[in-house]
Amino acid sequence: MKFKTVREGSQALVLNHLGEGRILVGPQRVFLFRQSLQVLQNYTATPDQYLKIKWQDGRTEHRSGPVSMFLNPLEHERIEMLSGIKLNANQALIVYKTTAEKTGSIVERRIVYGPIVFIPTADEWLHEFKWHGADMKTNKTVMIPEFAKFTKLSIIPQHFYYNVREVRTCDDTQIVVKLMIFYELTDIEKMLELTHDPIADFINAVCADVVSFATKLSYEEFQQQASKLNSQNTYPQLMQRAKRIGYNISKVVYRATMQGITCSLCKMMPSRVELS
Repeated sequence: MKFKTVREGSQALVLNHLGEGRILVGPQRVFLFRQSLQVLQNYTATPDQYLKIKWQDGRTEHRSGPVSMFLNPLEHERIEMLSGIKLNANQALIVYKTTAEKTGSIVERRIVYGPIVFIPTADEWLHEFKWHGADMKTNKTVMIPEFAKFTKLSIIPQHFYYNVREVRTCDDTQIVVKLMIFYELTDIEKMLELTHDPIADFINAVCADVVSFATKLSYEEFQQQASKLNSQNTYPQLMQRAKRIGYNISKVVYRATMQGITCSLCKMMPSRVELS
């Protein structure tokens, strides 16, 4: 037997010896006999946050801030305070939502553009992109599958470096062609429908274009005509594929060539020369 005080602005759960519970809202002083008192934890969300509430009956609810709520073990399984997703003017989110119909559930998709603080509802989820990307700390020209993982889609012009390797000229000289590719997303719907990794598509297409260009020339001719690699006309497959999946290739910059001579007399001792 004892007295307990519930302070103003607080709430508490009182359980008796039978397991029956009741909520006390402070300020209040209560006498406990064969009872226990548990002060409830309060969760508060600011205007750019929200509360994710999992109810005991299996429901999930999102409440946008500003909001405050006590975790009641009789009704709630858990409460989480989460931050909204902040988008600037050059970013977008792909949001999916399940809608119940007579014939079954239908998944709807919509695009949310910034600037905005986006707070999803309980039945919404975000598209997670997994694209080829470069580890800038090790080698910016090596593209690793699924290295770039993100939900915020950038809609401003971007670029990446790529080295087209194992390219052979018609006189069997092996070279590596170094490029920089500038691109911009112009149609999000096309991109979502027609590709799961546009960077991989760019890489495959530009490799095919460079190989097609080099196999028609000797190494000396390649050196003389290397400036053509700065022209978009040299990359028909890249341009066609980019347009098909909703992108625009604004520029391809030829950076350099690295040579590896693999003729029959010197196959065992390849040499590498940097060309400007």
